Amino acid sequence: MQRAFRQIYFDCNATTPVLPVAADAAMETMRSLYGNPSSTHLSGLQAKAILERARREAARVLNSDTSEIIFTSGATEAIQTAIVSMLITIRDALPSGQEARIAYGSTEHKAVPEALEHWVGKLALNARIEKIPVDAQGKLDLAWLRDRLPQLHALATMAVNNETGAVAPLVEVAKLVDECGLKQGRRPLWLVDGVQALGKIALDTRQLSFDYACFSGHKLYAPKGVGFLFARKSAPFVPLMVGGGQESGNRSGTENLPGVAAFGKILGYLPGPSSPATHGDPLFHSEPELENFRSRIVAALTEIFPRIVFNTPLAHSVPTTLNFSIPGMASKEILDLFDSAGIRVSAGSACSSAAIKPSYVLQAMNLDSWRCSAAVRLSFGPALSEEELEEGLLALREVG
Repeated sequence: MQRAFRQIYFDCNATTPVLPVAADAAMETMRSLYGNPSSTHLSGLQAKAILERARREAARVLNSDTSEIIFTSGATEAIQTAIVSMLITIRDALPSGQEARIAYGSTEHKAVPEALEHWVGKLALNARIEKIPVDAQGKLDLAWLRDRLPQLHALATMAVNNETGAVAPLVEVAKLVDECGLKQGRRPLWLVDGVQALGKIALDTRQLSFDYACFSGHKLYAPKGVGFLFARKSAPFVPLMVGGGQESGNRSGTENLPGVAAFGKILGYLPGPSSPATHGDPLFHSEPELENFRSRIVAALTEIFPRIVFNTPLAHSVPTTLNFSIPGMASKEILDLFDSAGIRVSAGSACSSAAIKPSYVLQAMNLDSWRCSAAVRLSFGPALSEEELEEGLLALREVG
């Protein structure tokens, strides 16, 4: 008997549904606690309390100080702010005629290299921008980085890749950056894209010495249009938006209070590096549970596509992301097949999937061209329920 039609959403790296607890928090601020956080009357103070509660949750999750958390419209704005801060600082410090050296991971989300190119041009900075190579597992070439760090002024890496789920060796990178600082008396400014890491791996700002990190609410069950930037106290900072003095003058413009309230609620369910989750009720699965979910999905995919090839070793990626190719099938054919069965997957980054092209991420990993052209990403969130998983496995087997 064919199952009743139901959408199976396996594209959580593109965006996630808004969970009821987050939607309720947003609705409460719109219905009852709608004051402006900058107002000094009671309604404003109530709104300010919501804002600061969310800031404390973000700081707890990162083991940082609340003054280092700046709410933004999302990760893209956070990236721009960090990059502008780095580039202006570098430009102002460089002797006339000296070239700035900047490096980013070759599998970074395009928001980073495109922002670098854009702002280097707008700021008229004499700069050489280089890509850090990766191996076939998507891991940064640490030997390449070690050799070039003494010449670098800025560095950008991601914690978890959005297409493959590959986990970056941030501990090793931090060690190299810190050693460079001790030997040279200076070290490059370091930006980390933490968007796909939140809720999947721990990022401890006391253990990892990055200067900036960006995060997005809609990748972890909060609404679109809200995110935050971690900017270390010791890092240079240049506001991208001025004019109202909000966020302690770091990001002007009335805060998106419903979005911040929703994001703060979600963050309260995450443990910090040295603290338990604020809310006692579990919302997200543990890593072993997520690995079990992934194993069952892998088994179903292998059953219906015996020649399937997974493009990232499972041991080196977060359990919520699978990137695979099927010999003899283009990614568009696979997407259409899955879509007809109500299963939502993607060919890679949602920002570029409208025109399906070979994955630049897999190309940077030097994988075979057919794998780059046939790649499909299946991603689920850490709050996936057992019922949703079973429904998804049934739908996958129907595809076969």
